[in-house]
Amino acid sequence: MKQFLTFVLIICSFGCKKKDSNDAELLLLALYLTAPKDIILEWGYPGSTNTLQNSDLVGKTSGITVTVGGQSATGVAEVSSDTIQFVMPTISNVNENTAVEFLIKKNGETVFSNFVRYRPLVSWTINEPVSTSRFIDGRDNKNFFQITATTASHVFNTFGHTFSDLDISYFTSLNGTPIPFAEKRRDGAEFNKVSLNAGTVYVMVRHNSGWNATYHLHIANAGVVPTSSAKLTYDGYPYNLCYDTMGTGPTTANDCVAIMAVHSPTRSGRCTYPGDQGLTTRNYYSGLGGFTTAYSQDTCLNPGGGSQNEAESIFLAN
Repeated sequence: MKQFLTFVLIICSFGCKKKDSNDAELLLLALYLTAPKDIILEWGYPGSTNTLQNSDLVGKTSGITVTVGGQSATGVAEVSSDTIQFVMPTISNVNENTAVEFLIKKNGETVFSNFVRYRPLVSWTINEPVSTSRFIDGRDNKNFFQITATTASHVFNTFGHTFSDLDISYFTSLNGTPIPFAEKRRDGAEFNKVSLNAGTVYVMVRHNSGWNATYHLHIANAGVVPTSSAKLTYDGYPYNLCYDTMGTGPTTANDCVAIMAVHSPTRSGRCTYPGDQGLTTRNYYSGLGGFTTAYSQDTCLNPGGGSQNEAESIFLAN
């Protein structure tokens, strides 16, 4: 019924004969009716401590239980007469930000009901392409991931969101303060590198401004597993450079290791750099017309050597 009424209002606003001000009012009403009404929490990911303030909670915040998406929340506490605190439970089989039922009960009776946005902690694979794209917008403006890091530099790269500004932060405990490290660009791909310690690391991608968007996320701490590869001649020598591009599709068996096998060169280094299409690993090889490890590292991390975004690149000496 709501959808039908909205349709009628929109059609009427363009086709009915009335004053322009009335047309604008109808459009605003239609937008209001179609706008999502679920509650957006500050965090909303499983294990996060969340605070909810609502005037409808006055006098209903003590001695209560909370369920989210049918799962019991822990850490339920009264903060004030209209504010509660709770720990977001894990809701199985939810892999996208989703509005789920939110219930507060007192003595077995429901005293508050609504929907809240649940943001799953999505396990993300580093060094390998992930075909899944994520959606994010100005209202539900956070996505959360978790990775298994090593003690090394890691390069992060979001891309595919040309007209939106996304920022990347990380934290190392479930309720830790997110540390921003990639927030340079106003729109388009966002990328940077950060030194991490071994263990579970939580990643937050935040919509800062611009259009609603879908985007891809790449993370690497070594050479990437590519979806496409190509060698490049340099000064006439056909076996001193080869590029592995991560992409988003299925991985390729015809990667640089396979492409270069016929030449039997010795790899002197790998430079993984970010860009508008995601991560690429530039493989350097020594030998006739080739590159030493020191020269490879210099051209990877300093401008002028043929790599890209050198300040955000990582280098491995093998």
